[in-house]
Amino acid sequence: MTLVASFHDVVGVRVESNSSDVQRFFTAEYARHVDDVLPEALPQVRLRFTLAAAFSVPAGYTLHVHKGLARWGYRIQMDERMVTIDVHGNRMAIPMVHHMLVHPSLRYLAARQGVLMLHAGAVTHDGRSLILTGHGGAGKTTTTSLLLDEGGPRWGLHADDYVFLRPEGESLAYLTRAHLYRSLLRWVPQIKATLSPWERVRLECFGRIRAWSKENIKWPVRLDLGRLWPGHPVDMQAQVGALVVLERAAISTPQVLPISPGDFPLDALLQMNFYEARHFLTLMRKGNVLPDVDSWLDAWRARERALLYRISQRVPVYRLRLPKREVSPALARQHVA
Repeated sequence: MTLVASFHDVVGVRVESNSSDVQRFFTAEYARHVDDVLPEALPQVRLRFTLAAAFSVPAGYTLHVHKGLARWGYRIQMDERMVTIDVHGNRMAIPMVHHMLVHPSLRYLAARQGVLMLHAGAVTHDGRSLILTGHGGAGKTTTTSLLLDEGGPRWGLHADDYVFLRPEGESLAYLTRAHLYRSLLRWVPQIKATLSPWERVRLECFGRIRAWSKENIKWPVRLDLGRLWPGHPVDMQAQVGALVVLERAAISTPQVLPISPGDFPLDALLQMNFYEARHFLTLMRKGNVLPDVDSWLDAWRARERALLYRISQRVPVYRLRLPKREVSPALARQHVA
């Protein structure tokens, strides 16, 4: 079974597997990007996933175990236009391989095409996009959810985890399923009405496991963005209206502050983006994928740095400072409105 997804003629993904579980996962993740065929010249990630117990792996593969549950052996081959990932893994490894190997491989290939894949949430309004970026836990999902809820169907869906940005100031959607956690219901309680009874049970159970593990185990309920936000349009491309950098601060109310081009936190955002690829880099080194990983990484980092700098010179940039302590949903909604 083979699935093909294309992202704006920038990069593509081909998933080949013996497992209906693998196909079902990636079909759901990339439902809005599925295509019939990939152009031969299009840079692509090719994932060949064999579902197996993975207590042992074939010769030439490197075994990896994540938090004792997800197990897989992997082999990666890479050049400037193709990343081939061979995996023998269990069911728990499916989303981990997507997160740790497929996402960063797409980022690497996109950067070689002159397009930045930024860790961010994004919404649209009247053909313009609002890109919200920052470290995990900064408040991207909560803020985008409040914007969609307060703005109503005039605001469109654009990205949940990553977004493609051209240096000319255009944003391109990367639409995977939303990762829903129990904590979001405090801010947008009406989301609960979109869930099935089984999804509500899973959300509650996963929330309790997260609390019990002290944030060590974070399992989301994955939902198509259209189900989570019925009635909102899906915009595949837009002009960037603003790039908003989220951060936590010792303040009592949210603040929005403009950032001048000279004060743009270029290195901090670059560090944030590569922090999201930390598992990928660990697996690259562990598997001895390249003879000189450090030089390869330096070149990739330099490309993303140059792209991010060019974007910062073309679009308005703001800093959204959010209180470190919990504020009431009513206060947050007041400031979003």
